[in-house]
Amino acid sequence: MAARRMISNDLNRRYVYEMISKSEVDKRKDQIEILSKENEIVKLRLRRNRTTLLVGALMLVLITLILYILYRQYQLNSEKKVLTLEQAMLRSQMNPHFLFNSLNSIKLYIINNEQKNAVHYLNKFSKLVRKILEASSLKEIPLAEELETVELYMNIENIRFNNEIDFAVEMDPEINPSLVKIPSLILQPFLENAIWHGLSSKEGEKRIRILIRQEDSGYITLVIRDNGIGRAEADKLKQRRVLKRKSVGIDITRERLANFSRDYQYNYTIEIRDLFDADGKSAGTEVILKIPTI
Repeated sequence: MAARRMISNDLNRRYVYEMISKSEVDKRKDQIEILSKENEIVKLRLRRNRTTLLVGALMLVLITLILYILYRQYQLNSEKKVLTLEQAMLRSQMNPHFLFNSLNSIKLYIINNEQKNAVHYLNKFSKLVRKILEASSLKEIPLAEELETVELYMNIENIRFNNEIDFAVEMDPEINPSLVKIPSLILQPFLENAIWHGLSSKEGEKRIRILIRQEDSGYITLVIRDNGIGRAEADKLKQRRVLKRKSVGIDITRERLANFSRDYQYNYTIEIRDLFDADGKSAGTEVILKIPTI
């Protein structure tokens, strides 16, 4: 009887131990499953985070690429516009009327057997053409170079006026023209306009002055002043002419200076004013250019 009880107690103990062991195993399995599920959730989140970062990086690269393409397109358009302006500027400086009239004037010296004058002006003409071609490939040149080109231009144009045009440059002594840089070939269109619209129809004294002043810090002011018939009278004469001479050079110069203002973040300005005498009669025109020297 006692043996049976002992066997029964052993069986009961084993059964309890087995149940406890099984319960612990089940708990561990449950814990392992929970940990496994948590790990899966963490992995899933990591995958989502990686995917989000990858998509974000790709979007950033795509946006950067689009912005770069747009910027390059803007640059190319700007460069194309500048190139077009430079070509137009060169055409305005070397217009057929000027070339034909200059060579025709030199031809008259040859016909009249004035060989010294013919050679003198032919040298000036060839030097002017070379300077214009050289300067047209540059955005900026020293003021001294520009004034030399202007001097040559006025000498040649003055041939047809029998040297009646009194031309001079007046510059503040503190300005060093070799150190000051200005946009290339910027003065000639205004001189051409003054000659053909202001002075060509004027009787008596004909005068053009270029005044160069250091008025504001970091800026110089260039004034092209003539004593011509004025813009109002010039417009009236222009309407009566069969062949109308259009001053495209000034429009090109305005656009060039607008580009300079955008590219260099400095203000290039042009102002054209009518001049009047004490009696209120037209006394000419002046063009005021404000050029930064920084």
